[in-house]
Amino acid sequence: MGDITLFGLPISIGTMVYQALIFTVLVFILKKLVFKKLVGVLNSRKQHIENQLQLTEQYKREAEKNLEHSVEVLNQARRDAREIMKHSENEAKLMITDAKLEVNEILKEVKEESFRSRSFMHKDSKGA
Repeated sequence: MGDITLFGLPISIGTMVYQALIFTVLVFILKKLVFKKLVGVLNSRKQHIENQLQLTEQYKREAEKNLEHSVEVLNQARRDAREIMKHSENEAKLMITDAKLEVNEILKEVKEESFRSRSFMHKDSKGA
């Protein structure tokens, strides 16, 4: 019944129509039930990936701003440290200068005291 031979293979027309009908019904069921959900899942995943990329870009910009701010703070700290070092060096020089003057005054007083005591001893030895 309706069998034909193609390239030496027997083909049944009834089976071919039956398989085409089953395939069409299967495609229709898949389209109505599975493909909508699958497309929805794929769109949801696409939206999630786009959101993640936007967040990544936002975090990247924030990180760059934080890096710039950190560099500015570091440079300011270096400037402040240099200023403190200069001020400390000047203070140290002033303290050393003051100490030298004090030492010179003390040495001068000690020499004068030594001279007075020698002259006093010298007068005492003559008078005795």
